[in-house]
Amino acid sequence: MKILLAYYRYSPHTNGPSTYIDTLRKSLEEKGHTVDLMSHDKSWLNIQIADQQSADKHSMKRELIRRFQTSYTAKYPLWIYWREMERYSLEQAIKQFDMSGYDVIHCHDFMTARAMARSKPPHIPLIVSLHNFKYHEAKVTGEFYNKTEREQQYMKMEECLGAMSGDIVAVPCQWLKKQLIQIGVTPSKIQVIPYGIVKEPFIENENPAKKSRDEGKKNILCPARLVPVKGHRYLIEALSKLSRERKDFHCLLAGEGPELEALQRTAEQLDIGAAISFLGKRHDIPHLMNGSDIIVLPSLHDTFPLVILEGQFSAKPILAAEAGGIKEIIKDGADGLLVPTGNSDALAEKLRLLLDDDAFRSQLGRRAREKAMKYWDISVHMASMERLYLKCQVGQPASLEPSSGTEPDVEILKQIDPGITDQPGFILSGEIPTDLKSQLRKRQHYIHVYDLSGVLLQTKAVEPEGVYEFHHLPAGSYVLKSTLESFGNQTISVGCR
Repeated sequence: MKILLAYYRYSPHTNGPSTYIDTLRKSLEEKGHTVDLMSHDKSWLNIQIADQQSADKHSMKRELIRRFQTSYTAKYPLWIYWREMERYSLEQAIKQFDMSGYDVIHCHDFMTARAMARSKPPHIPLIVSLHNFKYHEAKVTGEFYNKTEREQQYMKMEECLGAMSGDIVAVPCQWLKKQLIQIGVTPSKIQVIPYGIVKEPFIENENPAKKSRDEGKKNILCPARLVPVKGHRYLIEALSKLSRERKDFHCLLAGEGPELEALQRTAEQLDIGAAISFLGKRHDIPHLMNGSDIIVLPSLHDTFPLVILEGQFSAKPILAAEAGGIKEIIKDGADGLLVPTGNSDALAEKLRLLLDDDAFRSQLGRRAREKAMKYWDISVHMASMERLYLKCQVGQPASLEPSSGTEPDVEILKQIDPGITDQPGFILSGEIPTDLKSQLRKRQHYIHVYDLSGVLLQTKAVEPEGVYEFHHLPAGSYVLKSTLESFGNQTISVGCR
């Protein structure tokens, strides 16, 4: 088969879906299939397929903004307008590619799925894999409650209809299936296929890794992006409580993200900074797991985290918050430990138990690996995926008819209560750091503003003197990124009290 995998974020990335997609692609190619990947390029200006075909999405979006701004902003809140422009520009980019040779298209987020369904040839079956549930995540973080009622309606329908755009919706756990049904996704469309991973990096070379800090201390590893939803704050609070009674541990936080400075401040304020190492982005997670004594994931929201499957293959005891589908991976007290979400006292109590009892840690790790070997091997997952691809090929595709040109997505917009919008728009301006300005002489650079769900809302060129300015942003918090890699991620708010 010739298969197109499609994902909104650029690849390679550092999140779970990107890791999964990379594993899926390699496994399919090993089985003799031809696989291409469509995603943003690293600059977030273009959509590319396999580094061979590219479409200038940024230029297309500028034209769409010029075309739709007046009619949209009079009817819909600004946040909805910017998300619609992003998805329509994605549609326009997809239409630049020849999709006719693919047997199956497999999208990995609801935004790309909706754009693909409105742009691809109607005869090609479309599978939608959802790896997260943004509607639920926004409620957990509180972002949902900062939105207007119309924006909340849109948030729900955008995810529901994105999922419904495919012939089949593949999810990794029963929890996500139940959540999607609650927002209106047809149950018969949903198929639960748990993830699988390549186990060899986690079970080979198991000689204990050199301790990252003081010898004799037990290493606690937390491999997760530094974003609020991963719950690092509660882990740091738990470690602070433990530090008042013992000094026999060191915690490694492996991941990058906009919460880095805030978490570092929290650690210093709680006088636990010396017991925590912020490792940043890492490409040696198997090595870190093999060198750890305990793996912890204190998420406030999660779906079916790959790092838990990896930790189980590494035969390490895993302590996790019982968010999302995690309870479908870990049986509390048998092959890992669970605690309520957002509970630093419970985290401290279970960490104390694991630090104190070497035999119990070993027992949990051994049973975790037994479970992983039975359920999470990539061969089990790939057998299910190939059956799914074949099922789609022999079935009748039920995808949307492609839109002609770029027409408003009426099916989503009609779910939003009508009304005139007088929402104020704000200006977000800034200047890049002085030490980066020399790079502006080499080529044009851009600044992107994303909402907290990771959707790109606006892009602006950086002026020669290093300044940038965004207009018509609704009140809220945003993440700034740039084609200047050293710029990093910056979280900023506008119009908020």
